[in-house]
Amino acid sequence: MTISSLGGMPEEDRPGLLVARVSRKPSSSSGQPLTILRLTLGFVFILWLMSLAPQTPDDSIIYPAVVAILGIVVYVVFFVRQIKGVYKARYPTLRAVEALILTAAMFLAIFSMIYVILSIDHTDAFSEQLDSFSAYYYSLTVLATVGFGDIAPQTVPARSVTMVQMALDIAFIAVLIRVMGGAAKKALLERSRQEAKASARRDDSSAQSDSP
Repeated sequence: MTISSLGGMPEEDRPGLLVARVSRKPSSSSGQPLTILRLTLGFVFILWLMSLAPQTPDDSIIYPAVVAILGIVVYVVFFVRQIKGVYKARYPTLRAVEALILTAAMFLAIFSMIYVILSIDHTDAFSEQLDSFSAYYYSLTVLATVGFGDIAPQTVPARSVTMVQMALDIAFIAVLIRVMGGAAKKALLERSRQEAKASARRDDSSAQSDSP
């Protein structure tokens, strides 16, 4: 055991070094196939969710409203499950990156469903008729603030929904990265505390066994 000249605290008892040591542990390749599998299943689920958007005009607003509400509820549940997954993951950093990708994809899918509904119910809502793919493309261009101009909202409802996405996009990326990164950091800190406790228990057991 070496004593740091900065504070006299044993290096293995310093929380910062424990976190660094945990993060420097070689990650097992077994985590990568699971990540790929979860990403694949996540994208399949997102595609299925997008398929729930109506494909024909509907005079009733009930079905589009139900689809929109269902999408929001599913997104909230999905978001919470992703955070819990980061907390419990064996490799929190890798799980946080996975959660970022899936949560962002789900966010875009919700808005693309709304754009499809608007485009089908009102053919003049956008500069061209939108299907699931073109609506997702448009949603991504709004998020990226690229503004290619090939698809543009033409009516007040379409522009209103686009404005809502723009407003949410401003804070979306920063908040998402902060939340997922914070979850991974908390998981690493909790793991370091558990490792410190286990190490202390081993030291106590060793000291008791060595005592006469």
